[in-house]
Amino acid sequence: MADQELRFGVYILQDAPLDVLRRRWRMAEELGFDQIWVADHTRDWRSPDGIWFDAFGVLAAMASETSTISIGSLVANPILRPPAVLARAAATVDQLSGGRFELGIGTGIAGFDHDATGTPYWPMAERVERFTEYVEIVDELLSRAPEPVDYQGRWHTCRGLGLAPPPLRQPRPPLTIGGQSTGVLSVAARRGDRWNTHGPFGVTPAEILDRTRAQNTQLDRLCEQFGRDPAQLRRSLLMIFDLDAWSATDSFERLVTSFRQAGINEFIAFWPTEEQRPLFERAVTELIPALRTRST
Repeated sequence: MADQELRFGVYILQDAPLDVLRRRWRMAEELGFDQIWVADHTRDWRSPDGIWFDAFGVLAAMASETSTISIGSLVANPILRPPAVLARAAATVDQLSGGRFELGIGTGIAGFDHDATGTPYWPMAERVERFTEYVEIVDELLSRAPEPVDYQGRWHTCRGLGLAPPPLRQPRPPLTIGGQSTGVLSVAARRGDRWNTHGPFGVTPAEILDRTRAQNTQLDRLCEQFGRDPAQLRRSLLMIFDLDAWSATDSFERLVTSFRQAGINEFIAFWPTEEQRPLFERAVTELIPALRTRST
């Protein structure tokens, strides 16, 4: 994969009162982050009874509170939204944000989302088949808008829908594909502008690093098979769980340096707790500017 500029995003979960979230969004923009991302679940997976706002409602509010930073879903959840509904929401937020929206889509693996919606838990092969069709419909609706789209798949169907107004970003908002399986990587290589990973659960950080390096090599091959330059597909890492950017003084720089060598060029860190704020501020004021300079 060709060398590409570094980008840094921040994951601001919708788990606080709206006035607090508004301050965080504005601060993230002022601090120079490239992106703000939100999650798309029925509840907070860490605190089932805690505050949790709908992802696309929050993104619409975020669009009016910011002016330059990209905003997006990491990742939109196919359990919660039919593909036509997601495409409409994406086009709407892109309009509201002046063309700053970036759409991440995942396979919807959280069991609690299936439980909340009364949806049987899909076997892996079915989940990947559903996801492939889902992304194809969303991509076609956004790329061809306002032209009507007809799609007939095994799991998803769309007849005669065109998006008007179309998204401002042309040919469509950038599409991030999140997931680990070979089937998901194939979708990323064919349809995505970015692949996002947090690595497999239940393994060591060193194993995640090795797995990510191998997956990036696999993505390069898949892109070439589909006639794409691998450099057209950006690669991003969500620093979560054992890859927490704020778990130690050197975590952020160490993770960026090591995963950069494994082919990652975008890094997404969680908004810090109060205890983590000194490490966050050092990353923003010292580490990120230095890492950007080093990568040019």
